[in-house]
Amino acid sequence: MIAMAVLGQGPRPDAACIDLKGKQVVPLNRMANPTPQATVLIFYLAHCPIAQKMTPEINRLFKEFSPKGVQFYMIHEDATLSAKEVESEATAFGLLPQVLIDKWKTQMKVSGASTSPEAFVYNSTLRMTYRGRITDLFYGLGRMRPSATTHDLRDGILASLAGKSNLDSDSPAIGCILPKN
Repeated sequence: MIAMAVLGQGPRPDAACIDLKGKQVVPLNRMANPTPQATVLIFYLAHCPIAQKMTPEINRLFKEFSPKGVQFYMIHEDATLSAKEVESEATAFGLLPQVLIDKWKTQMKVSGASTSPEAFVYNSTLRMTYRGRITDLFYGLGRMRPSATTHDLRDGILASLAGKSNLDSDSPAIGCILPKN
């Protein structure tokens, strides 16, 4: 009976990622205190040129929404890079959100992420409210507009904060395929 109670408390260990210092972090933590107003997970590969081009927009969103209680995580999916290499890439591109390494691919499996960069927004009760691209800057592989005309992730965050969902929007992510292993 006691074992069941202990197991039922806190985050599931298989939902953990590793931060750049080797510490386990659970991005979608039901026991977080304080509870974020929303949590944004952005799946990316450091060497993906489309992900690199999205860095200024990611940083703008981070600066705009972090003070409003929105938690951001960059979920890195390339297990072939060391934490130092991932940190070097994040520093080189000036990424502001916390970078986590999805060593066991649990976040990728839970969310269904398949592309870098692909964004997910979860509300304060950890219900997914948005999945898709960050902006429409890219409209196909190798096809880029001079500037974005829609800001899908921003709209998804605003909808989540307003208690709504943008899951029915048609904004699939365009970019590099995430490795399955």
